[in-house]
Amino acid sequence: MIPATVIGGFLGAGKTTLVNHLLHNATRRYAVLVNDFGAVNIDAGLIEARGDAVIALTNGCVCCSIGADLGADLGAALADLAARHPAPERVVIEASGVGDPWQVAQLCLVEPGFALDAIIVVADAAAFPDQLIDPYLADTVRRQMARADLVIVNKSDCADPPLRAAVAAAIALIRPEAAIVEAECGAIPGSWLDFAAEPHDAAAADHRGHEHGHPFCSWLWRDPRSFDRDRLAALLRQLPPAVLRVKGWCRVGPAGEWRLLNYAAGQWSLARSAPPPAADAALVLIGTAALPPPQVLAEMFDAALF
Repeated sequence: MIPATVIGGFLGAGKTTLVNHLLHNATRRYAVLVNDFGAVNIDAGLIEARGDAVIALTNGCVCCSIGADLGADLGAALADLAARHPAPERVVIEASGVGDPWQVAQLCLVEPGFALDAIIVVADAAAFPDQLIDPYLADTVRRQMARADLVIVNKSDCADPPLRAAVAAAIALIRPEAAIVEAECGAIPGSWLDFAAEPHDAAAADHRGHEHGHPFCSWLWRDPRSFDRDRLAALLRQLPPAVLRVKGWCRVGPAGEWRLLNYAAGQWSLARSAPPPAADAALVLIGTAALPPPQVLAEMFDAALF
């Protein structure tokens, strides 16, 4: 049986950063399954081969993309991994930032050849307390924590000791069975994936959970033109609280240089693209039900273009 670990946590907590760290420092054959394939930042020197849905690495790991239809696409991806020679020594699945990692974990309980080892949830040390009292976010954040075996309090360097203690206490109230550890920039030893969780029973899987949605909505922005950096920065500083996450590729500056935009919890960054994306510029915005209408969002982003 191949052990499977599910990594969950709210938008911007640092799940993909954790996945990047694991892939770059792997001493075992990991297979990592992610929805947002392009966000996984892998050094070119580590890539052995690249396909439409799989990146094979020189350290024996593979990174695979799964589609939006979680039930069908994840099941097919797991079946493909089980048939690989040699088979991966561990599968790591990154859940959506607004999804329930337990729903993902249930698929591992019933998929032949796999054993659910642990559910790991990543929390943003600085943002977590506000998320717990936000009427739009609290239910999702609590639901993500509800079955965690291990909680990684990430970005611990951004929170002082009293705040970190308060975060740990709040997590313990939600999920007293979970172990809690602190990390910076998602940097954890690979041995933490061998956390000895309580056995997960396939009979506990409740497939009715897949029928429930979440109280969030998304908006896709596409435009080949380039942003003015100052106007883009002003836009990101003025986004309404209903905007939780902005992520994707865009062009910035007079030369139209590619950048990877990440925005969460009021913080944002523009990272250089290496290599540049194959598709056109596209930003995905995720927010609460109070998100402004698409026309208003389009006008806000268009105003930041050259």
